Amino acid sequence: MSISWRLSMGKYIVELNESCRRNSIENKARNLIFLMKTRVNVPSSWACDWAAQESFLLEQSTIIDKLKTELTEIIRPNVSYAVRSSANTEDGDQFSFAGQFQSFLNVQGVDEVIKAIIDVWNSASSPTLQNYMADNNIQQTVKMGVIIQEMVKSVYSGVSFSKNPLTGLSEIIVEANLGLGNNTNQATPLRWVNKWGEWLEEASDKDVSRDLIKEVVYKTKEIAKIYGTAVDIEWAYDGDKLYFLQVRKITAADVAIYSNRISKEMLPGIIKPLVYSVNTTLVNYQWVNILTRLAGNHSITPESLTGHFFYRAYFNMATFGRVFEKLGMPYESLELMMGLENEGSDKPKFHMGAKTIKLLPRFIRFFFSFMRIESQFNRQVSRKIDEFRLSNKNIQESTSIEQLWQHTQSIFDDMKPVVYFNIVLPMFAMMYNKFLTSQLQKSGVDIRNIDLSHIRANALEYSPHTALHNLNTKYFNQYVIDHKAIEQDINDFLDQFGHFSDSGNDFSSKPWREDPQLIKRMIETTTAQQSENSDKINYDSIQLPWTQRWFINIIFRRTSRFAVHREAISYIYTYGYGRFRTIFIKMGEYFVNSDIIEQPEDIFYLYYDEVRNIVQTGSKTKMHALIEDRKQQITLVQDVSLPELIFGNQQPPIVNEELQEYKGIPTSLGTYTGEARVLMGLSEFEKLKQGDILVIPYSDVGWTPLFSKAKAVVSESGGMLSHSSIIAREYHIPAVVSVKGACNIKDGTILTVNGYTGQIEIVKKAED
Repeated sequence: MSISWRLSMGKYIVELNESCRRNSIENKARNLIFLMKTRVNVPSSWACDWAAQESFLLEQSTIIDKLKTELTEIIRPNVSYAVRSSANTEDGDQFSFAGQFQSFLNVQGVDEVIKAIIDVWNSASSPTLQNYMADNNIQQTVKMGVIIQEMVKSVYSGVSFSKNPLTGLSEIIVEANLGLGNNTNQATPLRWVNKWGEWLEEASDKDVSRDLIKEVVYKTKEIAKIYGTAVDIEWAYDGDKLYFLQVRKITAADVAIYSNRISKEMLPGIIKPLVYSVNTTLVNYQWVNILTRLAGNHSITPESLTGHFFYRAYFNMATFGRVFEKLGMPYESLELMMGLENEGSDKPKFHMGAKTIKLLPRFIRFFFSFMRIESQFNRQVSRKIDEFRLSNKNIQESTSIEQLWQHTQSIFDDMKPVVYFNIVLPMFAMMYNKFLTSQLQKSGVDIRNIDLSHIRANALEYSPHTALHNLNTKYFNQYVIDHKAIEQDINDFLDQFGHFSDSGNDFSSKPWREDPQLIKRMIETTTAQQSENSDKINYDSIQLPWTQRWFINIIFRRTSRFAVHREAISYIYTYGYGRFRTIFIKMGEYFVNSDIIEQPEDIFYLYYDEVRNIVQTGSKTKMHALIEDRKQQITLVQDVSLPELIFGNQQPPIVNEELQEYKGIPTSLGTYTGEARVLMGLSEFEKLKQGDILVIPYSDVGWTPLFSKAKAVVSESGGMLSHSSIIAREYHIPAVVSVKGACNIKDGTILTVNGYTGQIEIVKKAED
């Protein structure tokens, strides 16, 4: 419509309702119409067409008179109105223009409303706006519409977000203030955080009804679902009804969001530079392959998936989250699949939107390739050990640094399928376990009460703890030990399990084969007999509906098989990956001879690119000072309390804090009260006394011999299918994992570990 037409015949002010079709009222007004269509309460609202601003620049007095005529029919005496901008640039996909235009509250009377409209128009040419647009390289011409909305006499008002606007996590955040929210005595709003039906954070103010906040949470979730993307919403409550005043798409900065929850399970503890950079090259390559096949995004690089902060590994969850959201899945799907995230009572569901439909053919192809995962594993990987043994022999026989470097490249190539299966098989194991758990729950059966000893029996060749227990049983009660026999048995044990260490993902960690005395000491130390499964339920005796039993039987068998596959691929991966240690130690010896480093193990403090540069250029540059500096930095951050999330690529400052309350994910049933014993590595096993609570930073298969003495386990990392959880269930002892700050607990502290709720209570502090 032309300006002249509106001057002669049309109206500048249009009432906002479900039938409104006016295009030139812009985003905020259209979003209000959207809210009205969702059948939530919206105050009476009108929009002033942006053409009025253009006309005002030509004929001020004529436009003011026309607005006065139109507003006289709308504005009621003694009723307050909010006058807000509705520009064509606001609430877009990239920029919200939040706070860039004027808004006015409690405006009364036609003249004051017109004055407020003009002030809103004028803000479209303010220096502040011009600077904002220049800083963000925005070239668009601003066309300014205006919203006039009846004010709600608010008891409480606030905002809500359908997801965390900073982290992208699936958290509904509600903030509230008294009245209109401009009470200067309440600088900080009341805050609630709800995730999948569970309250993560609640305001202490009991005057605000929980039912009101639950309604805000529910409506926010429903509005976002209909809107098709994450939104933030302004709301107000008048003591009787909940009103929604605005809705807009959340515009979050494209910033890396690093989390250590997964890495504490997969790559835990201090990660030296060489270990980190080799993992980035080897493991991240396969993650890029998986994510690209799923979403078709070829811009993801191995380097973008992880960060190295405080000499620990962090995963860039923003990259993973965006891929999963494109597929209609929760942002935290990776952590959910790994059992590191509680689902809550309102479990997240797959949501198929327009973007998801476009990716459906790709997703189906990927799904069917996964259906063949077992046969692919058996064909490609299951017999890799013999190949790795031969490779190890060739590495040992290498006579030059160039040959060692060639072996390094060969390992990167032959480990590709192993790394791939080491990613997907544990995920399949977790997914089948979760699905079986949910199916059995419908029949009132807790999977944790089912006898799964057949899985342990089928995985004996991959798990060292039964073999170690058998050796202990054989030799512990002998008055005269046959040293020749025990030496042969230890050699046989190390031939099968000697590649294990404190962490299978850290090749700088000394493997058992390099410390046979550790195994001997463990054999000679008493261990408790593993619990029998007499109180467990045999799966075949469970009464299931005949219509479902055939299907649940299939899932049970697959769950059992994939549990064994998980142990098998972990065993194979650890063996193959451990060859890097052999290579780099031998390279380190060459570097020592050239006075590049002081001792062979110092090579682990160099990054992969630095090692490659030395090998390929023949550089003799001394690295002594650099390595010493990195060792000192590692010492400084060894015991600091780490942030779970890091935003951006800069390492944040260290914050030392000692948690007094501890909570995690319960993964093995039971309760126990006893003394805590913190072990940072398997070499400290002699600290652990019979009946102690074992507190560990993470768990690997190499830790399992310790569980025979412990009566409960607390781990800073892990999920339902982590080794600490599985072994704790086998030993019938309570376990709580993913407990932030657990290793800050002092030895000797009396704890109560609740394997039902995940609560860890400090009963008595340790004496200094």
